[in-house]
Amino acid sequence: MKRTSKILAGGAVALLIGFIVWLVGMSLIDWNFYRLDTAKYTERSYVCESEVKSISVSLSSFPLTIKKGDSVLLDYYEADNSEVFVEEKNGVLSVVEKYKYKPFSSGLFNVGRLTHKFSLTVASGAKLEINGSNSYIYISGVTFDEFSITGANADIRFADVEFGNLNMNVDNSDIEFKNCTMGALSIIGVNTDCELNGSTIDSMSVRSANADIGMMNCKTSELNVNATNLEITADDCEFNSVVIDSTNADCELLRAALNKLKIDSTNLDAEIEITGTASEYTVKTKGRMMPAERIGTTDKLIELSGTNNDVTLKFV
Repeated sequence: MKRTSKILAGGAVALLIGFIVWLVGMSLIDWNFYRLDTAKYTERSYVCESEVKSISVSLSSFPLTIKKGDSVLLDYYEADNSEVFVEEKNGVLSVVEKYKYKPFSSGLFNVGRLTHKFSLTVASGAKLEINGSNSYIYISGVTFDEFSITGANADIRFADVEFGNLNMNVDNSDIEFKNCTMGALSIIGVNTDCELNGSTIDSMSVRSANADIGMMNCKTSELNVNATNLEITADDCEFNSVVIDSTNADCELLRAALNKLKIDSTNLDAEIEITGTASEYTVKTKGRMMPAERIGTTDKLIELSGTNNDVTLKFV
């Protein structure tokens, strides 16, 4: 039995080494990896004929970019291993792409999708719904009152975007906001990796089994996070209220301007650095290895609760 296991392990290592050598060799001779994709692509365009009040996009294999324009225009590709349906009716534009997998005839790799994107140009103000899995979504310079995204295994990027309300229900996704302005942001998922930089949000809610949140130079009135396993880092951010409820929480709030902070976690590892005067804050704690309690001179409040804790609190 041990001999068989050793043979299998040796074979796996040899196979891995062989693949790495092949990959490096092909790269050195500048081989075109896109040739691995055997799908045939046909470029298409669709220009909306009337005013569009709502847009619905559902993609299963193509990347999507959204940008601002004077009218609604879709540039896209049809492939022989997928179906695309575009319909405009009663002010609603619907776009659906379905991947057709055929054993022994579909290409082993869909790397050609990386250079064949769906590009949607929109005017400001429309309602947008996106459903995408295993895809890349990039949205820049647009304004929406209502925006919702549903998907899994997606890489989603927002830049210079304004939303009234943004609702995201995404699993195993990487999300990034840069210089965005939002009314209400809601994120629900299983494994959520979210980065925010230079963004302003009225209220932000995150509910995830495993969440990794990074914020830098952001402003938000209310931040509510509920996660089983949470890692959150906020640097140079302004908050009115922060509420964190997590079983295992690793929190790093650096140079944070806030009025109210509440953290409730079974296993809590936190470094909290508040921009303000210590005497203004009432500090309430529950659990071992917590900062000393005190009564403040204002209604500013810090509440910390945990069972297994390593918490530091200081004011700068």
